[in-house]
Amino acid sequence: MADPPARIAITGSAGFLGEATLECLTRLPSTEVVAAIDLKPTQGLPGETRRFISAVRDLREPIDDLLADLHIDAVVHLAFVMRPPRNESRAREVNVDATARLLQSCVAGGVKQFIYLSSTTVYGAHPTYERPYFEYEPVNPVRGFSYSEHKVEAENLVLRTMDENLDFAACVLRGCVVMAPGADNFIADSLGMRFLPAPIGANPEMQFLHIDDYTSAVETALGRHARGIYNIAGSGTIRWREMVKAAGGTVVPAPAPLLGALTGLTWQLGLQHRSPACGLNFIRYPWLASTEKIEKEMKWKPRYSSREALESWTSERRGVSG
Repeated sequence: MADPPARIAITGSAGFLGEATLECLTRLPSTEVVAAIDLKPTQGLPGETRRFISAVRDLREPIDDLLADLHIDAVVHLAFVMRPPRNESRAREVNVDATARLLQSCVAGGVKQFIYLSSTTVYGAHPTYERPYFEYEPVNPVRGFSYSEHKVEAENLVLRTMDENLDFAACVLRGCVVMAPGADNFIADSLGMRFLPAPIGANPEMQFLHIDDYTSAVETALGRHARGIYNIAGSGTIRWREMVKAAGGTVVPAPAPLLGALTGLTWQLGLQHRSPACGLNFIRYPWLASTEKIEKEMKWKPRYSSREALESWTSERRGVSG
């Protein structure tokens, strides 16, 4: 595998995944510059100020000047509204429209490589699930779950830009939920509840990705100038009810129609902010993804299992170091 590009920009650099990506790429011997792009200033690693630049920019505006001035070789695009939005148009501006503008800036600014972090939720969580999803299969996001729907739209923009610019290597990494201390996602929110309502009988298998495996996948994709779509996930699975127990919670079974109605009502009234009713699909049905393609083509394998990734998060909650 070749060295990753020397001059890299990270969008959404002040977020949970952005900070981990920044630390990983800044420490690589091949790195000359890491530009951290976010709406707020990003803190660099101690002693690495020479190779680090914090750029406060709004991706809804062109940044080709910044990319060209810094001679950026590659962009890792992480900026995304993670929480289920109440303002759909605002979320679309950030998740989809800003991605389109960023891709235009990359082409205009001479960027040759682009990594986009998508999600295995684009496959959807449906009762028709039979086996882990492969990258060649059609996406089928849960209707109304904006996070996944926007990921699909952004993926299409990324792949279209690559098709239209032959010297532009774009890679979509479809990751399952990353669990680590400080994780900020809808599963971590749910597991943070002491009593967790769930549809009667629901106990799907779940996949998780350790933060170190996430950063190693990004590093590998950059080093191989990867093109196309790749699933990334920890090895093995863990059942939903076992996860809740490990997190110190208790499952409260409820009929699916009643739970859906209550979740939808409390969402509409603003009494809860975790998810609209359609989000219940992700704790009712499996949505596992195969990592066979990336393991075969890029020789990437997770070091940690899904269970170990979850334990890295639950250990922090229990106050256990390491």
